[in-house]
Amino acid sequence: MRHPDPAFSLCFGDPRGRRRHRFMESADINAAFEALFEPLRTNIRRGLRTDGQLYGIEMDGCIPGQLLGTCWIPPASLGIGDAAMLADAERRRALYGRLFEEPRAEALFAYVCEPPAHASAPVLFLEIASRDARHAAEHPILPGHGWHRRELQRAPQRRL
Repeated sequence: MRHPDPAFSLCFGDPRGRRRHRFMESADINAAFEALFEPLRTNIRRGLRTDGQLYGIEMDGCIPGQLLGTCWIPPASLGIGDAAMLADAERRRALYGRLFEEPRAEALFAYVCEPPAHASAPVLFLEIASRDARHAAEHPILPGHGWHRRELQRAPQRRL
């Protein structure tokens, strides 16, 4: 179907339009935290540790809160030999900037680690970055029951 108005014809075809990424809404951030929490909880229950991982999260360009996929980004593929280097907030911010400049489908990036020395109790730190902002949550790690070695508890996120 052809329409004489070129602005109207942009609705058909590529759903992302001319922009590569749209402004991330709270529904996108909440969906990303929810999608990452369950796999991380499973790993924590099995007794696995997270020294520093980076994930890419692809969101739908039209529907807020609709997750299309996630992928693990090996730090070594970005020239980072030791994942513990990502614990530094300035290095992480520079890395996010570099990732956003690359032609990627992912609109959000997540960093996950267990800080080795936390003041009160062990936690899992989860940070999600978009072009617009960074959000983080510290999920407490508790002793598990039954076959669970450790248990991950939900925690509210905050904007950094």
